[in-house]
Order: sequence, then C-alpha cells, then structure tokens
Amino acid sequence: MNDIKTDLPVAYLGPEGTYSHSALLRYFGSEQAGLPLATIEDTFTSVEVGDCDYAIVPVENSSEGSVTATLDCFNKSSLIICGEISLRIKHVLLGNSKSNKESIKKIVSHQQSLGQCRQWLDQHFPGVERVPVSSNAEAALMASHDSSVAAIASKSAAKIYQLSMLAKDIEDAPDNTTRFLVVSKKYQAQASADDKTSLIVTVYNEPGALLEVLEPLKQFSVNMSKLESRPSGKEAWSYSFYIDVDGHQQSSNVASALAALKQPNIDVKILGSYPVSGLVHSEQRRVLREPSLLNKKIVIIGLGLIGGSVARALADRGLTDQIWAVGRDLETLQQAKNKGVIVDFVTELESTCSDADLILIAVPGLSVAPVMQGLAKLVKDDCVITDVSSVKQSTVDAAIQAFGQLPSNLVPGHPIAGSEKSGFKAASPDLFERKKVILTPLPETKQTAVKLVKSLWIELGAEVIEMSIQQHDAVLAATSHLPHLLAFTLVDSLSQQGSSDEIFRYAAGGFRDFTRIAASDPDMWRDIFLSNAGAICSILETFESDLAEFKQAIEASDGEQIKKVLQRVKQSRDKFPFN
Repeated sequence: MNDIKTDLPVAYLGPEGTYSHSALLRYFGSEQAGLPLATIEDTFTSVEVGDCDYAIVPVENSSEGSVTATLDCFNKSSLIICGEISLRIKHVLLGNSKSNKESIKKIVSHQQSLGQCRQWLDQHFPGVERVPVSSNAEAALMASHDSSVAAIASKSAAKIYQLSMLAKDIEDAPDNTTRFLVVSKKYQAQASADDKTSLIVTVYNEPGALLEVLEPLKQFSVNMSKLESRPSGKEAWSYSFYIDVDGHQQSSNVASALAALKQPNIDVKILGSYPVSGLVHSEQRRVLREPSLLNKKIVIIGLGLIGGSVARALADRGLTDQIWAVGRDLETLQQAKNKGVIVDFVTELESTCSDADLILIAVPGLSVAPVMQGLAKLVKDDCVITDVSSVKQSTVDAAIQAFGQLPSNLVPGHPIAGSEKSGFKAASPDLFERKKVILTPLPETKQTAVKLVKSLWIELGAEVIEMSIQQHDAVLAATSHLPHLLAFTLVDSLSQQGSSDEIFRYAAGGFRDFTRIAASDPDMWRDIFLSNAGAICSILETFESDLAEFKQAIEASDGEQIKKVLQRVKQSRDKFPFN
C-alpha cells in the first residue's frame, strides 16, 4: 500500500470487483474511495477535469500484451505516471446458482481475460460463444441474471455478485500478471532505488528514424524494457513509440539520453518516472521458479502486522488460494476472511495444521514455544515450518524442546521489515518489497525446506540472505534491539520529569525520528529483550562504556575529543548503504 492520500475518489475501470479495483485497493488501501467508470478514456478525463486526483489504468498483460486504449490516451493526455502496480491475475469461471457446465451457452468477459484463458476455454468449452464486454465485473453481473451465461472474473466479483465458482485457476499462464499505472495531473514520484521512466517518442516516417531513437539509449547505457508502436494520430502512417527505460529521468545516464533525443525530427514526451512494482522487481530477480507455492496449503499462526502482511501479499499476488490463519482475535480473523485474504480461520492448531504444507509462526517470541509444543504432535513429516521472530536461538531451542530433536524441515527466518504500528489493520501486501529477510538454517535442515521458504520471501519481493544463528542474534542486538531499548528508555526518562509536557512540545525532528520506534508493540519487545538478553547485554555494556567516555569529555570541556568522536561517527555513518 502506498502512502499517497487524497480526499477525492480514485478513478478506475469499473464497476466494483474488476481487477482495476483490486489494483486500487492494493496501491491506496481499502479506506480509499474509488470512482468506477465505464472506459479507460473516462478515467483519464476524470483526472483532467479535476473530479479525481488519481486514476488506475491497465497498461499491459504478461500473456496478451499492451492495452492499446491506455497507450492511445497517453498520446493525447498531459497526465503524469506516478506509480505502478503489478497484479497476479487468477481467473475463475462464475455462474449463478442454477448454472452448470451443460447450461452454459455463452461465456462473457473483458477481451483481455478471454484471451488469457483461450486454451482453457478451447479444451473445456469448445464451440461455446465468447462475448467480450467492457469489464469482468459487468460480465459477472450478466451471469448473475442468466444461468446460460458464465463469466470469467475474479474471486472478489464472485462475492460481490453472489455467484458460484464453476472452475478456478483457468488462466493459461500460471504467472499471468497485469501491470497497472497510477496517473495524476500534478503529482510526480520522487526518485527511489529502483525506478522506471516512460516516454512517447514520435518520429517522421523516414528511413532510420527508429534507429535515431535507440542510438542515444545505447550510447548512455540506458536499458529499454518496453517498445510499442502506435499510430500517432497526427497524420497517416505516422507512428509514436511507447518506451519504458530503467532509471529515473533525473539519473545521469537517462538524463543524458533524453537530452540527446532532442532533435528537430524527434518529438519526446516524458510520461513520468516512478518506482518499479515490487512484484515485477521480484520476478526479475528470481532465478528459479521452483519450488512453487501454487496449490500448497499455507497456515499462518498469528495474523498481526507481519503475519497479516504475508497473508495479504500471498493473496494479492495469487500465489496460492489455500491460506489459512490461526489466532484468537475473532474480529480480525473474520475481517481477513471477508476481504478474501484467507480461506478460513481456526482458533486451535489441531483444526488445520495436520495437512499443512508450510506453516509460518508469526507470534510474539515467548509464544513460539507453546506453538511448537502443539505442532510437534500434529504436522506431517514433509511439512515445512518457519517463523518471523527477531531472535533465532530461542526459536531453535523451543523446537528441540518440543520435537525432542531439531526438525529437519524447520527453517528459522526473520524479515527485516516492520513498523511502529501493529496488528492486522496495519498489514500491507508491500511490506517486504526490497526488504531483507534473514534465514538461519542449521546443518540438519533439508535444502528442499530452505528452497521453499526462500521462494516464499522472494515471491513477496524480499531479498533473502543466510547467516548463522549466532551471527543473526548478535547483529540484530546491535542494529535493532539496542536502538529500540534506547528509544524506550529515553522517552520513559523524559516522560517522568516534571516538565515532560514542555519537553515534548518543543521536541524537534531528530527527537521525533529517533523516538518513533518507542511506539512499537510492548508485548513483542518485552519478548525480544528477554529472548536475546545475552547478546543485548553484551552490546549494551560496550555502549555504556562509550557513553561514559563521551560524558567525561563533556564534563572536562574537552572540545577536541568531542569533535574527534563526532568526526569518526560521521565518517562511519556516511558509509551506510541506506543514505
């Protein structure tokens, strides 16, 4: 979910229940109002006239190619591309309560969806008429009124229009993905670590014209990821080229290439620079597609920020339709089910874990041990178990205590992602994009289990690294646990002073930024401090010694020593990779 907020609705190709609507929810969140419109042209117009600040438009599908209506709108419009969403598309065949395979005389859907299911339809419904309509949601509405009509649409459309699922996963390509763009009249995305720039380049119809466009890209080492030609609309046989290149328009090589393109016979229109979608990012990095999560039953124990974000990411990307949750908060669990994030939920491990293929433990650290005790009596031999705890030694100890030995399918893990906010309401399907996930497999751990867990995190957009348990716990004590401890202690110390209200009222940005993490979940951090006490106390002793020396320099008015320390600190901080 993106941080962009708007008081106006976001335009999308409607009605409710389309994949464009799903893309809107993923990018802006469920609290953002949407304005469903009948055509892509209408969504552009709604932003141009000020009815909406943003619109979501489909631009290409991995199986069927570009959405030409969107490309043609860009040629005529002044709107800016400011974001991108890649949505894994899982099609289902829907009918009303009286429909069955024999009753179906017509199959309706958007033209793109019909094309994405062509081979499946040829095999299962040969000879049945296929009728393109303006949207999949419209198709679902038609099917709800006529038992002889079946619709290709999404699972969310099935719920909205109260339809039965006649068949699922009917798309021809298992990695079927549609790319959507977020467009605005005025908002421009800031440069990030991984950007894309879109252009429309129009040239005169003469020999070598396209080569003149491509040569500057080659000259300045700019990678082109998309090239699509469309009639320019300016004169007969004149063409515009829709081009995507890697990098932000302000980056040196892209800026140089754009400058070189400014020639009398070339018209360049920059549509915008924007962060690459996390799903595309992970697809590009994936070396092996196996092992796949498809058709695997995944049970998430604990549907808080991390567990909920995993569930939302899996559901949004269509990686499996067998996501179950175990928890205690019935309201949260029911909310997740209503949103289609999980298939169902239970409050007891016994009800769902016995046939699970992958179990993710996402509970506070001190709760991992009782969960392991319950799983030891239930899981099948090939079930893979992983966790998200911030301390890995305690996870391993709990598993050995419960199972009597280290389970060969246990893969301890820790996503370096989070927020001071907690609970399922704060969960985001994009939480792990471009974040690191540390796995700490042991010599006894099966490589097949490691590969499955690694595949899970890569699919969610993360970078997976491996290290030993001891190294992990020591590194996290220094880089995460100690900073949290200091933030908690500082806020607690200041809040107990008589003038605390005055102190907090005039606190500047540095105080706010440093103490933001002091609003984190107390239960989770109590468990972390207790579970990793040895490593935390060790690094804390070193810090206390350094702090005492700095205090002595201040007391002695030793400006030279203070400056020496500060210069050393600045040099170290300037080398950090997240500057």
